[in-house]
Amino acid sequence: MDSIEREVTNYMVSTGDSSAEAIQAADNIIHAVNTASVQANLLQLIQSMEEYLTSDDDQIRAKATGLLSHTLHKCNQHSLNEAAVSVLVDFYCDRLTDRTCVPNLLEGLVALTDSENFSGTNAVTTATRIFERVDIQRFPQATRHTAFHIFSNLMDRHLSALKAINNEFVYGFTQAMDGEKDPRNLMSAFTLVKEIVQHFDIGAHVEDIFEVTFCYFPITFKPPPDDPYGITADDLKQNLRQCISATGLFAKLAVPLILEKLSSTSGSAKKDSMETLAACAPVYGANVLLPVTDEIFDALKVEVFHSTDAALEDAALVAIESVVATLSAGLAVNNGETIEKTLKPLVVECIANLKEPELKNAKPAGRILRAASAASYAACASIVNAVVPLLLRQYRETEVTPRRKAIMDVILEFLEASKSLYGSADGDVDMDQTEVSPLITYKDRFFGMFESALMASNEYNGLRLSGLKGLELMVLSKHYLSQDERGIAVQSFNKILLEENEEELRAAALGSLKAISQFDTKYLVEQTVPSLMGSLPESAEQRQTIGYKQTLIALKVLCPEPSLFKAVIPPLLQKFDTVCTNDKSSTYPCAILQTLLAIFEVKVAEKHDDVAPCIDTVVPHLTAAAINVSLDATKSQMILSKDVLENIALIVMIVAESLKSDAQKAYIDRMFQLYLHGDLSQANITASGFAPLKDESSAAQKSTTQLFAAAIAACRRDVSFPVASTEEFINQLADIALRSNNETQRLSLVRIIGSLINKWRDATASAKFVESLAARLEGIISQGGVNYLNALDIYLWATKALVLRAHALGYKMTDAVISWCANTNLGKEASQGFDIIIGDDDLALNKGAFAIMTILYKQRFFAACLPKLVDGFRTSSNDIKHNYLIALSYLLKNVPKQILLNELPPVCT
Repeated sequence: MDSIEREVTNYMVSTGDSSAEAIQAADNIIHAVNTASVQANLLQLIQSMEEYLTSDDDQIRAKATGLLSHTLHKCNQHSLNEAAVSVLVDFYCDRLTDRTCVPNLLEGLVALTDSENFSGTNAVTTATRIFERVDIQRFPQATRHTAFHIFSNLMDRHLSALKAINNEFVYGFTQAMDGEKDPRNLMSAFTLVKEIVQHFDIGAHVEDIFEVTFCYFPITFKPPPDDPYGITADDLKQNLRQCISATGLFAKLAVPLILEKLSSTSGSAKKDSMETLAACAPVYGANVLLPVTDEIFDALKVEVFHSTDAALEDAALVAIESVVATLSAGLAVNNGETIEKTLKPLVVECIANLKEPELKNAKPAGRILRAASAASYAACASIVNAVVPLLLRQYRETEVTPRRKAIMDVILEFLEASKSLYGSADGDVDMDQTEVSPLITYKDRFFGMFESALMASNEYNGLRLSGLKGLELMVLSKHYLSQDERGIAVQSFNKILLEENEEELRAAALGSLKAISQFDTKYLVEQTVPSLMGSLPESAEQRQTIGYKQTLIALKVLCPEPSLFKAVIPPLLQKFDTVCTNDKSSTYPCAILQTLLAIFEVKVAEKHDDVAPCIDTVVPHLTAAAINVSLDATKSQMILSKDVLENIALIVMIVAESLKSDAQKAYIDRMFQLYLHGDLSQANITASGFAPLKDESSAAQKSTTQLFAAAIAACRRDVSFPVASTEEFINQLADIALRSNNETQRLSLVRIIGSLINKWRDATASAKFVESLAARLEGIISQGGVNYLNALDIYLWATKALVLRAHALGYKMTDAVISWCANTNLGKEASQGFDIIIGDDDLALNKGAFAIMTILYKQRFFAACLPKLVDGFRTSSNDIKHNYLIALSYLLKNVPKQILLNELPPVCT
C-alpha cells in the first residue's frame, strides 16, 4: 500500500497529467492495482486519494478524478464484482454535480459501463443522474462525445433496463443532444436517435425527437481542408437520413418540410431532399403521401425535364420510383383509389411530350415513365398499356430516322424498367416467378423492329445502335425470349461482329455477347466462337472483311468464360500452328499468343479453376511445337523468333504459376528430363537429338532454353529440383552461360540462376555460394576476356536476386557494378546493368513468380545507390560521366515516383 500512496503523491505533485513524471506515476499505480486483489487495491487507492478528491482546489479535484478514471480504464475490470461496480457507479454519479470534474467523471463512467458486471440497475442510475445533473451542451466537444459514448454503451448492453424509464430516457436524450454542432458528436447522436426510435416507445416525444433531429436538415457541413477526422458531408447526410426515415411517426411533420426544401435553390440541398424523400416514402406510407402526390411529382419532374445536373436528375428519378412503389403498395384497397388513377396526371403529361419524340422533352418523359414503371407490377402494367401502343403506332407511321430512333429509345426505357422489376436473366432466381411482364404482349413486334433497325445497313448508326440495345435487353430479361429466339439474337450480334466495319457497332455487339455469356453460352459456343475462328485468316497477308486484330479482340473479351475458353483453345492453337507455318512476319502469331495470354490473365485474376489443367494441354502443345521446329531446319522457324518464343514463355509461366507445389514438382521434373537428358518422350515427340544445353547444339535448339527458364522461374519456393545440389547445378548453368554465343539461351540461363539464388531456402549456403561465384565472375570481368560480358550478365542477375531480398551481399555486389561504371571498356554495360538489377522483368523474379521480395526494396536500393552514382558523376572525367548518367536514368525510371521529389534537388545541383 505504501507504493500506491507514494505514486499517488508523485502523480499529484507532477506538472499536469501528461508530463513524463505523471505518466510514469500513473503506470506504476495501474501496475500496483492489478497486482493481487484489484477490488481491494482500488478501494485503497480511493482512500489514499481522499484528500485530493475532496480538495477545495478545483484543479486538484479534477486531476485526482482523472487519475482514478484512467486507472479504471486500465485495470483488470473482470476482477470487479457487481457490488464493487455498483459502489463505484454511485461514487461517480454522486459527484456529477461537481462541474469541474464532470469531464473526468464521464471518462470513468465509460470504463464502468464497459464492465461485464455493470448491471441494468447501474444503467438506469447512470442515465438518470447524467440527465439530472449534467447540462451536456455546456461542456467542450470531447466531454460531449464522452457522454454520447456512455449512452451508446448503455443502449448496447442494457436496453431492456432503460425501457423501464422509457419517457425519462427519451426526453433526457433529446435535451442532451439539443444544440449539438460538432460533426463528430452528431455522427454518434444520429446513430443513437435511430436506435431510440427503433427500440423505445417515442409516442409521447415524437415532436421533441423530430425537432432536435430535423433541425440539421439539410446538412450544409463542409469539412475543413486539413480535416483530421475524415467525416464528410455525405456521412452526416446518410446518418441523418436514417434518423428521419426511421419511423412513420415523423411523416406528418417531415413531408411538408421536405417538400419545402425541394424548392431550394441549392443543388446540394435539393439533392439531399430528394434522396431523403426516396428513403422516407416506404416508411411513411401511401396514406401520408397521397394528399401531396401531385405536389411531389411536380417538384420531382421539374428536375428531370429541366435538368442541369445529371446527379439531380438521377436523384429525382429514384425518388419518383420510391414514391410510386409506396403508393402502389398502399392503394390496393384504399377507398377505391388505384395506382392508375393516381399516376394519370403524370402519365398524361409524359404522353403529351412523347407526341413529338424528337423534341427535347421526350427523352426526360421516357425516363420518368421508366422510373414509375419500375416501381411495381401494377404501375408497370398501367403505364405500359397506356403508352407502348401509342409508341408502336408512331414508329409504324413514320419513316423519319431520327424520329424512329427517339421512339425506340423510349421503348428501351420500358425494357430497362421491366428487366429491373421482373428480373434479369442473370439475376436473382428467387424473384416472383408468377408475375409476367406486360411487355410480353409486344415481344414479336419489338423483336422485328429492333432486328430490322440493326440490320438496315443504310440507316445511320444511332438507330442501329438502339436496335442492338433493344435486342440485348430482350435477351437479358428473365423469361422474355425463348431459347430459339435468344439464338436468333446471338446470330444478329455475330453478323455485326463478323461483317460490320463500323467500330462503334462492333463494340456494342461484342458488349452484348459478353453480357449474354455470363448466363447462357449455348449459342456462343455453337455459333460465335466457330464463326470468329473461321474468320481468322491463315496468314496475315490473307485479306478479310474484318482484320484479324479485331477478331482476336473479340475472342479476348468473350473467352475467359470457362465454356467458351474450352471451345476456343483447340482451334486457336491450331490456327497458331498454321500461321507460324505460313507467315513471314511474327506479328500475327504474336497477336494470337498475346490474346491467349490476356485470356489467361483474366482467368487468373478471377480465380478460375480451369487454368491449371492447361499444363497438360496448352503448355505441352506450344512446347512441343517449338522443339519440333528446332529439330528440323527445313521447317519454318517462325515459332523460334525472339518475340514469339517470349510470348510462349509468358504463357508457360502464367499456367505454371497457377499450379500447386506438387503439380509444379511433377511438371518441373518432366522439363528437367527433357532439357537436361534430352528425353523427348516428355513432349510426346518421337524424334531424337535434342540437347539444347550442349555447346555443339544448333542455335534453334539453344533458343528453346527460354521455355525451360520460364518453367523454373514460375516455381514456388518449396519446390525442389531433381539435381544433386543447387551449387553444382548453378555452376553448370554458369559454365554454359559463360561459353554461350546465343543471346536467347544466355539470358534464359542467367534468369534461371537469378531465380535459384533468390528462392534458395538455405540463406547461409546461398550467401557462401554466391560469394564464391561473385569472386569467380569478378576475376573474369576484370580480365576483360572474350566472355567478360557473359560473366557480367550472370553477375547482374545474381545481384538482382539478392537485392530483392535486401541481402547485404547484394549491395556489396552493386558497389562493384558502380565501380565498373568508371571502366572505359566495361562502363557502358555496367551502367545499363542497373535496369536489370532494379527493373521489373516479366520472365523471372517478379511477384507472380513467387520471388522473395522485401517491402520497399526499391526505395532502399535507391537510397543506397543514389549518392554513390552522383558522387561518381561529379568526380569522373568527361568521357566517363555519361556512364553514371545512364545508371542514374535507369535508377530513376524504376523507383516509385513519390520518392523522387525529395531526392531530385541534390541530384541536379
